[in-house]
Amino acid sequence: MQLQDLEIYVQLYEQHSINRVAKLMGFAQSNITARLHAIETEFDVELFTRSYQGITPTKNGKQFYQYAQSVLNATRKIRAQMRPSTVSKRRIVMSQLLFNLLVVKQKQYSLAQNTFDLLSSTEILALSDNEVDIVVTYANFNNSDYQEIATDYLPASFVVASGLEEDGQLPYLVNSDRHCPFRARTLRRLNHDMTNIQEIDSWDSIIKLVKNGLGIALLPDYLTASDEFKRIDSKHRFKVPYATFTKVSQ
Repeated sequence: MQLQDLEIYVQLYEQHSINRVAKLMGFAQSNITARLHAIETEFDVELFTRSYQGITPTKNGKQFYQYAQSVLNATRKIRAQMRPSTVSKRRIVMSQLLFNLLVVKQKQYSLAQNTFDLLSSTEILALSDNEVDIVVTYANFNNSDYQEIATDYLPASFVVASGLEEDGQLPYLVNSDRHCPFRARTLRRLNHDMTNIQEIDSWDSIIKLVKNGLGIALLPDYLTASDEFKRIDSKHRFKVPYATFTKVSQ
């Protein structure tokens, strides 16, 4: 097992998608699958279960994630100590939706100069790794190791596929992250009645289902600006606040 295998595993754990990790890391999907299989074979355990919603870590998978993180963090530290003159990359934590906007679309953060961990709101709130330089989140982040330096808003709307109307047959799609504001606002819209709610633990899958006319979702406007989507309630649009935090200098 190589150090890069651990980097691949961490991305798989955080992204819940082999295909997405392959795109982010610039590998063929078959290579990512092969590296995961090699790790599972070496440790003789199943680390993920596969489903339509993506991949979900098993109990062993969660334990291996902690191991992988500890090894990668220790490696970063020893590299910094052994090569102090080398300019190190900043480590940035944010959600997938903010990554797609700020990094992919707006190019506010360089891929060449930074490394990125894409975490859920719940995972960001539980963040205890002080090796992170910047946190960008719409979660209610309150960590004494970090200070808020900027705020902004993510405009969002409830949408369906173009040509469809909102009706009782289409489910509302939410992710399983209990601290996600998109989930919270969707539940408030339905008075917390879970009858017509479907949890899909992957933003890529939620977007694809809406495009295919199989559900309704609250999504950022930057994702739904094309003709493939239609707002179902033009009177009620949302601004989801998010903030940028930097580590407090010691």
